[in-house]
Amino acid sequence: MTASSPRTNLPEPLSGLPEPAVVELGHQRPWLTLTEANRLLRQHEQLAPSLARAWVLDELLAAIPLTPEREQELLRDWEHRRQLDDPEALARWLHKARLSPADLPALACRAERLARFRQHRWGDEVEMHYLRRKAELDRVVYSLLRVPDRALADELHQRIAEGEADFTDLAVEFSTGQERHTRGVIGPLPMAMAHAEIASRLRIGQPGQLWPPFPVADVWVVLRLEERLPTRLNSETRSRMMEELFKAWLDERVELLLAGEPLPALPAMPAATEVLPSP
Repeated sequence: MTASSPRTNLPEPLSGLPEPAVVELGHQRPWLTLTEANRLLRQHEQLAPSLARAWVLDELLAAIPLTPEREQELLRDWEHRRQLDDPEALARWLHKARLSPADLPALACRAERLARFRQHRWGDEVEMHYLRRKAELDRVVYSLLRVPDRALADELHQRIAEGEADFTDLAVEFSTGQERHTRGVIGPLPMAMAHAEIASRLRIGQPGQLWPPFPVADVWVVLRLEERLPTRLNSETRSRMMEELFKAWLDERVELLLAGEPLPALPAMPAATEVLPSP
């Protein structure tokens, strides 16, 4: 068998030689030798980052303590929610998912372990991160029309400013963008999703403000701010901010691993019995 050929089973080891090390693509289902796996990692650019991310997560999860009682509780709940309380149903599910029973505690406890880590590591930093991101998180509703030349943009702007025509009607008739299908109205959407030239005006404008035409890429834009919807640091936003901080931390750690650099020590976690502050 050549190095590039996938193997569906392993030959009997030759007398006196060790059995080749293999990678399992399912529980007790060897498929690739390590040589073949390394070749695939080299030749398929997304495999190595994915494997590195899995390794970093595995290292982290192993360092986050839970009491045995809590692990069992989470496992029972995990099985119950998937209707796997019956041993036969569980065995069928494991076979279909190509998993071992030993894999289940990791699956059942993963979310809680990560939640404990995020709260311990960034619980006190969420508000500052939110304040840094708030201008981009705030949502806006605005009216927009795009035309190919400045003269037409100036004419339409003047008609709107003097009340001679309605913005929505002009957007339907003249705009070259998709906003003509929504009568020129865009949003609500996060400020960060708007083009930089548009967002810079919306960020400092007041509802009802109409800007003179300005160029964006190869078109001229007439813009009016309709409504600003400030975000709030509620539980949903806190979770989102914590997830952003965690992702940045994880991405940095994966990059270090891929570059062959030493990884910083993981933050020390509190004891499994310690109750962390609520998010």
